[in-house]
Amino acid sequence: MTLRGDRRATSTALGYVLSLGIAAILVSGLIVAGGGLMESQRDQSARVELEVVGQTVADDLSSAARLADCDSCELQLRIDVPRRVAGESYLLRVVEVAAPDSYRLVLSTGRSDVSVDVRLRTRRPVEETTVTGGPLMVEYDPAAGELEVRSD
Repeated sequence: MTLRGDRRATSTALGYVLSLGIAAILVSGLIVAGGGLMESQRDQSARVELEVVGQTVADDLSSAARLADCDSCELQLRIDVPRRVAGESYLLRVVEVAAPDSYRLVLSTGRSDVSVDVRLRTRRPVEETTVTGGPLMVEYDPAAGELEVRSD
């Protein structure tokens, strides 16, 4: 009997290699599918957190506008908001809308490119500006008669 004609161990070795190949394909498929799901969840989490931060800033700006009710008043209001949402830094822009006393707060992350708009109506004008996420300071400038948002 020669070794060339011996095929008894071929089915066991071949079955083992095929089983490993199929397992590797299944595991890599799960990793790819799970990665997409995690990215989607991170984006959704960032969107929700940005909405909460935007509503917080809008409410505090409205309160500051009510408190700065006279032309000679001095006002400084600190707004504590997180520096990061869903593990990313973000920007907050105050943009004036065509309607009187109406503004948009545009919050956007850098890496995942998630953006949220929050509407704001105030009695006092708000200076258009862009600040990074984190603790903010709202100041009333009596000379200009407007509120200013800046990083604290």
